Amino acid sequence: MNKQTRIASVVSLVLLLVSVGSVSAVLTGQSPENRANRMVEIAENAADRVGDLIERVEADLDASELIGTDEFLGNVTLYGEGVENVTNANTALGVDDFEGAIANATEALNIFREVYLSIQFMLYDYDIKIGPLVDVDELEEAIVRSLERVEDLEELISSQAPIYEKLMYAKGNLTEALGFLPDNVEDAKSSYREANMLLGEISQYLKQVAQELNPQRIRDYCENAYQYRERFREQFRGGREEGFDVNGFLQTQGYQDEDDFMARFQEMIENAKGSEDIEDLEDIGRTIREMDQNLNEELSGYRARYGQKSTDSGNGQMGSGYGGSSGSGQPGFGGGQ
Repeated sequence: MNKQTRIASVVSLVLLLVSVGSVSAVLTGQSPENRANRMVEIAENAADRVGDLIERVEADLDASELIGTDEFLGNVTLYGEGVENVTNANTALGVDDFEGAIANATEALNIFREVYLSIQFMLYDYDIKIGPLVDVDELEEAIVRSLERVEDLEELISSQAPIYEKLMYAKGNLTEALGFLPDNVEDAKSSYREANMLLGEISQYLKQVAQELNPQRIRDYCENAYQYRERFREQFRGGREEGFDVNGFLQTQGYQDEDDFMARFQEMIENAKGSEDIEDLEDIGRTIREMDQNLNEELSGYRARYGQKSTDSGNGQMGSGYGGSSGSGQPGFGGGQ
């Protein structure tokens, strides 16, 4: 599809969200109550359409680079504001405040049209083509990926931070969404959508916090990463002495051997030094969590099969969490420090 055709398609889709001016014109002459009810209905339909687009983008593996950008996260947050306008419009209807309902519905439509157009052009810029999200397995995979994202964020956010409660709400929504499947797809999508709106707000918050981090806190974070690196090195050494195939294990984790893992882990730490990008710190926390969990599981399984005892005297002393939420004393973000 050439550029002009793609742009024309985007514009056509945006027009499906309806021009607020044209809606108002069509509804002119109706009673305030009927006009308000119809405007709210149109806004609700637009919310579903834009929410479906966001879900499909977040579920598309080819869009992984796009969904981490400030622009996309900003659109998700803005979409949440539009949904809040729809909620306010329904509240106004409930008390016969028809002018208030129309005003909120109109604002929601303006927001949804802006978000829809922005995301469609982002898809064009990134050359991403997405299809409808109708397959239950695809929806389940998307929910699971969001849950993994929550786990990563848990390692970065202090449990004392105000934003932590919002993260727990998102986790609850995602768990609820999985519980709805496979029978209740619509409720699953609704819970999934609410969770991702919260995650968008949280990611925006973390980016702002990262920009405010002082150099000492970043150094402390990296110093803890160095301690984990040495812990892994000691565990690899102990495992080899027991006959455990360390390099074979590391290959199942996507590394060539121990040297490759150590070099890549070192590179992540170096990238995080002086960085204001929260994703650099997330990468470190995610790598530590996954390696810590998987290595301990494999070593425990090996020792259980061959009757050998643990030689890792430091195992468990530092805790399996990373980022302050586990009570391990490591630096977490958002704790007001």
